[in-house]
Amino acid sequence: MEHNFKKKFGQNFIDNKELLDGIVSDAKIDNKSFVVEIGAGAGALTEVLAQKAKEVVSFEIDEELRPRLEALAQKHSNLRIVFADFMTQDIKEYTQNKKFCVVANLPYYITTAIISKLIKTRPQTMTIMVQKEVGERLCAKPGNSEYGAMSVICQRVAEVEIARQVPRTFFTPQPDVDSVVLHFEFNDKDLPDDFVSFLHICFRAKRKTLINNLSSGLGISKQQAVSIMGEICKPENSRAEELNADEFITLFEKCKKNKLL
Repeated sequence: MEHNFKKKFGQNFIDNKELLDGIVSDAKIDNKSFVVEIGAGAGALTEVLAQKAKEVVSFEIDEELRPRLEALAQKHSNLRIVFADFMTQDIKEYTQNKKFCVVANLPYYITTAIISKLIKTRPQTMTIMVQKEVGERLCAKPGNSEYGAMSVICQRVAEVEIARQVPRTFFTPQPDVDSVVLHFEFNDKDLPDDFVSFLHICFRAKRKTLINNLSSGLGISKQQAVSIMGEICKPENSRAEELNADEFITLFEKCKKNKLL
């Protein structure tokens, strides 16, 4: 299709049918699925979703795509197009407390913000296209240099895996980087807001020990930080990248219990 691609919206469209079918397969969409799509774009993935799912609500910010997408919605009675910035919308208004899945080809510039918002709404599953480096970071395990706060956040609330690799040549216009499809299977574990800010304290200086980060970030003495690390049976020289999500929750709870937060 001819379209004035807008850099401010991070527009990179997919037109490879095999990839589109693969994403829907990765998302495990069937005729019982209620799907929320973020970024309908030209509607290529939207149409495949509408063909497979029971119901699809798709968000698109670019009004220039309205004629094409409205025609697609007329063709598929189970498809609703919402012309709005997803980040400004309350997703509960559209899902009406139904269980839903998220499928999206996310703009690179706003990936983390959208993922953070979706984690709070807790869909059943989330299947998203992201920049390869971001995908590898979110899936990184403790001990990996790519492991960080967002790795912990995602792995606390979901099983996260790379479902497929996507070369840059599959997009129009072609981006400068390759992508991956990530699949999230969410659990029912909680994620307190103050836990997220706590993680950013823990990872604020990755080369420093966790004791140093806790001491400076929480405004406590190193002795207090050493004591709290001892309570979770971790050595004094431990760094944040060495703890898994469950250990961070335990550390967080110990800090709360000792009124250090």
